[in-house]
Amino acid sequence: MKKSLFRLADIFELSVAYAFCFSLCLMFDYVKTLEMTSDILTSFFRNFLKYQTMIVILSTFLVAVFHYQFSCRKKIEVFCRILVGDTLFNITVRYSLNCLMVLGFVYLVFLATNAYLGFDLTKNLYLVLIFIVYILISARQVRKYEAL
Repeated sequence: MKKSLFRLADIFELSVAYAFCFSLCLMFDYVKTLEMTSDILTSFFRNFLKYQTMIVILSTFLVAVFHYQFSCRKKIEVFCRILVGDTLFNITVRYSLNCLMVLGFVYLVFLATNAYLGFDLTKNLYLVLIFIVYILISARQVRKYEAL
């Protein structure tokens, strides 16, 4: 990670953002399996379960905002690396691979958790596909900082 745009704090922030979205999905699956005796609690959770997909998709925008802010914070560093002799293609590829590595690690942790608890694994796969699209879009945005 010597030539990476990511620092340890950036990796931590990104993994927390990914984990937040995956944990929301895990929490909704857990609430579905609960057998509650309280009618008030049941009606409270039922209102959230109706909009589960929309809540999870909207929470993924947190990751999109992180990617946008990250690329805006690093535009001067990208420009300086190009001046020093690094190619924009290599910077973009390293950025995408670092994002995919963090996503892969968080996905495997939550995949193992979902498999252990016996929950549905397809929702996590949908989230991974959405995050890959965000990564590709943000990698395209990094390419815009070739010339400030």
